[in-house]
Amino acid sequence: MPNEIQTLLQNFGPGLTTDLIGVLVKNGLTSAAARKRIQRAESEYSRMAGLRFEKNARFIYLNEQYGSRQFWDKFELACYGAGKSYWGAITVLKAKGGVVAVADFPRVAGTPTARKGQLSPARILDRLKAVNVLEEFDEGERAYVRYRPFFLGIENMPVSVANEIAEGVALEGIKDWARRIGLGSYGKFAIRGGVQPPQVAGITWDLTAPSYVRPLVSVSQQGARPGFLVCDISLFGSIERPEAEAFLRKCDLAAAPASMPPIMPMFVGHVFSTEALELLKSKGILAITLRNLFGDELAQALRDLVIMLTDMGARASVDPDHLLRVMNSLTQIEGGSSNLRGALFELVIGSLVKDVEGGYLKTGDRRQDLASGRKAEIDVQLDRGDDGGVLVIECKAKNPNARVSESDIRRWYGDRVPLIYSILTNGGSYKEKQFRFELWSNGDFAASGLKWLSEQPLAMDGYTVGWRDGKGLKRYADQAKNSSLRTMLNDYYFHSALRRVVSDPSL
Repeated sequence: MPNEIQTLLQNFGPGLTTDLIGVLVKNGLTSAAARKRIQRAESEYSRMAGLRFEKNARFIYLNEQYGSRQFWDKFELACYGAGKSYWGAITVLKAKGGVVAVADFPRVAGTPTARKGQLSPARILDRLKAVNVLEEFDEGERAYVRYRPFFLGIENMPVSVANEIAEGVALEGIKDWARRIGLGSYGKFAIRGGVQPPQVAGITWDLTAPSYVRPLVSVSQQGARPGFLVCDISLFGSIERPEAEAFLRKCDLAAAPASMPPIMPMFVGHVFSTEALELLKSKGILAITLRNLFGDELAQALRDLVIMLTDMGARASVDPDHLLRVMNSLTQIEGGSSNLRGALFELVIGSLVKDVEGGYLKTGDRRQDLASGRKAEIDVQLDRGDDGGVLVIECKAKNPNARVSESDIRRWYGDRVPLIYSILTNGGSYKEKQFRFELWSNGDFAASGLKWLSEQPLAMDGYTVGWRDGKGLKRYADQAKNSSLRTMLNDYYFHSALRRVVSDPSL
């Protein structure tokens, strides 16, 4: 027969010990007696080990309740009421699709890296991992963290990565806009992924800059002291009230130290819910949509970029003319083209080989090897029919003067090719087909890498290998029937190299 505490947990669900004490007090016990009763019944319930809340409360539950929807809802409610640092990290992570790069988690957590009385992002991550709320995993060459309950985030992985790319392009535009109108010191902007981390008051943001806008400046005998512009961006979906509340908490933490100069917070998204917008504006936050910042064309181009990078159907049959329009729009953003070249190179190459050779195309396909459990992303895969076999291309987009290194070449030949071949042939429909693996780049290959590659066997049992550098790719592109493909490659991947040839006839 269940005891009183078990009955309470069955009726009210999992919760904090302080909440149960409150129920018992309402039923006539004193606080001390209620606390003792919960302690005496501890063998009848479980608790989240290692996770303490305000007033030393613990989150307790019956074993059969663990992992249910009610369990996680009650856990988040407990965090909201008595563990805001945990709640903020979970809320922002879920708002971004449930998965972010580990390197970006401090920005998601929104707490100071080192401040007395506050949990650091590293401590939050460790504690939430310890209780199976968050977990780390590797995808390609990067480490990610995801919200574990119900595996939220696994299916959103491509969308989250695509939004990260789109946010990077948008941040370049925000930086250019803010420094042109004088919101921050022109040469002192810090942006995520840059050399200097964008931190203010020990808290990580997407963009920061010292600001000499008059309301932010304080003057003393030592001279003028600037305030700071701080900005976060969220493009996964509509910004709802919980995400807005988490941003406000982050701003309050940044403004808390007495010695901290004023900050001007800005939150950028595609769209805000009415409730979120009203809350942010009531607290003096600049809540700005991409359409407000950049106009309809650029805002739509950023949406289209995410769609092209995530929807497998659209990616497999992407319209080269539409792709060119998106690139032309987004490269109006100063600094945006360098982010786009790598992100869209495989789409351009996939569209190119389909245009030239026909067949069935896949790009950016993430697969797992059944034999080893290892994962790989297949940049371009073209099934050319029974007679033509399968062409698999690894794409390396390079900035002017950059080369595909010998280490990249060795890794492709010795690791990626055998892994992808295993993925496509183990138990799959491609088992009897002939494979051709090629490494393509718009730039040059390191001479030492080409020398090493020329010394390796190029024909193996079941597949052959080859490569195309920028010159070879240009010759191949001349066969394209669609002029937009040639225009994209010439303007965004070959243009600098062509200018060098014109300026130096000896090349």
